[in-house]
Amino acid sequence: MKVTICIGSACHLKGSREIIQKMQQLVAANQVSDKVDLNGAFCSGNCVNGVCVTVDGTLYSVSPETTEEFFKKEIMGRL
Repeated sequence: MKVTICIGSACHLKGSREIIQKMQQLVAANQVSDKVDLNGAFCSGNCVNGVCVTVDGTLYSVSPETTEEFFKKEIMGRL
């Protein structure tokens, strides 16, 4: 599963660094590093809606506060 987190200017200001750190911790804690490929990318083109995260090409808007819920539903729920 490929998970890409936007690190462009707008998403950086909205907490992409914190989301990346939380995602890394969640992947390690759930022992799914062999199944989840975390990546960073510049501008996903959806700057208005929060930090852009794509999971296998599907675009989502995530905030630092919703990262754990997002991980459980959209990542663990698909594995």
